[in-house]
Amino acid sequence: MRYAFVSDIHGNLTAWNTVLQDMSVHRIDRIVCLGDVVGYGPQPAECLRSVYSRVHAMVLGNHDAVVGGRMSASHFNDRARRAIEWTQVQLGDKARALFADLPMVLKGHGFRCSHGDFTDPAQFRYVFTPEEAAANFAAVPEQLLFVGHSHEAGFFVTGESGAVYKIAPQDFALEDGKRYLVNVGSVGSPRDGDLRACYVIYDEEKKSVWFHRVAFDMEAVRAAVRAAPGLDPEDVQILRFAAARETEPVREAPDFAPAAAERATGSSAAGDVEKKLAQSNARLRRGNRLLVAGCALLAVLAIGGAAAALSLRGHAAAIPAREAEPLQSAGRPSVDGNLLPLVAPSSLDPVVCEPYQVLLSDRRSQRLEFGGPGNDRHPRLASGSAAAGPMRFRSPPVLVEEGERYEAIARVRHDGELPGSFRMELVFDDGSGVAKRLLERDFSKTVVGRAEKDLPAAIRACPPSAGWLTAIGSMEKKDKGLPSAGLLRVELSGSFAGAVDIGAVSLRKRK
Repeated sequence: MRYAFVSDIHGNLTAWNTVLQDMSVHRIDRIVCLGDVVGYGPQPAECLRSVYSRVHAMVLGNHDAVVGGRMSASHFNDRARRAIEWTQVQLGDKARALFADLPMVLKGHGFRCSHGDFTDPAQFRYVFTPEEAAANFAAVPEQLLFVGHSHEAGFFVTGESGAVYKIAPQDFALEDGKRYLVNVGSVGSPRDGDLRACYVIYDEEKKSVWFHRVAFDMEAVRAAVRAAPGLDPEDVQILRFAAARETEPVREAPDFAPAAAERATGSSAAGDVEKKLAQSNARLRRGNRLLVAGCALLAVLAIGGAAAALSLRGHAAAIPAREAEPLQSAGRPSVDGNLLPLVAPSSLDPVVCEPYQVLLSDRRSQRLEFGGPGNDRHPRLASGSAAAGPMRFRSPPVLVEEGERYEAIARVRHDGELPGSFRMELVFDDGSGVAKRLLERDFSKTVVGRAEKDLPAAIRACPPSAGWLTAIGSMEKKDKGLPSAGLLRVELSGSFAGAVDIGAVSLRKRK
């Protein structure tokens, strides 16, 4: 498992998008955000939307906590206080509800995460000195600790002697008998003298930690600040640091565009060229789509074994099937309680379906597609024959506790009759190695026992009037709930001939 740890994005959408691009090169399996998605920066709502849709787990930062009503900004310095007050106006109830529910600490396999120190995470203390790091090592048992908050990348290490050393940012491999506290730096507002966005990759298999820095477009940040009414550029921390380090212009530049009277007049010949270019571009786009689809199919055919797993990252890319080591968190509940990432399209973004998996039984007759007749954004499972075996669409696991009860809802769509079968299942894994299917439901045209307005927003985005079928199943009150802590996921599967569009999947805790 390869993790990317990001922190202190602070509403800097330009820096965040740059980091996302850099991550795509490094085959990241899980993205973990260590807090302070907002504050200071000019695009808090846009940044939060993107971060929420792409990271797999989040902890609460101190700026996030103010927006969520969990602490006061009275102890912030004047600039930080003005910036967070401006930010609060830019965010709505959904943002406040999200931050009101985020955890302070996340635990992974052999590591622990927090925004600030671990001695009392709700205090958001900084870890600057070896003495402060030593207190953190004494407070928690994991070998590897990840924090943000200070905006200064680096790490502390301690061994058998008990002495703690502060080390400048550099890649390292974990050693037996040593413990590490890593500050992952800041994506959107670094303070350590390097204006580049910083984040950290941890490769669990190789036991290695890498620091990554990427430069982002500071002028784009300035433009976003100018377009944000009421935000004082002096309160945007990264711009103050940049002003002291960037090269100043040596002369004022004129406008090199021609004046209106100087523009050349058009001609029919020019119009013909533009038409031909448009036709050529259209052919090129169609060719690119075919090329991507062909590469995806070749990648699937190249995988050995009876089943191949596809990670849905825009277009299908083949990766080995494996179960993820989950972070110990109750998930990322939205305002309507859905613990799973979105699959349904929105009005602004293309389909968002990572980190769902698709499992194929027959690589020759089954495939994952995007688009198709009447569908240009939903993932589509296509199977040439019901005899090929089941296709399975699997949600990421959610950590659950003993006695809890859950409700699963999903919507799919297909053209005409679907030969074979396709069902929704709620699957529980208690760590014994044997997964248990708690319930199974078929898809139908009607929703029994639930009003449409009471369903999660992701489900409502795929209305029955548009041909979407619904499966809904709950662990009832008469049930005792889950027998133990474990992992819970939703699976959509079946053996069929034809195509099934995946619209939305939801998992909600029941009272």
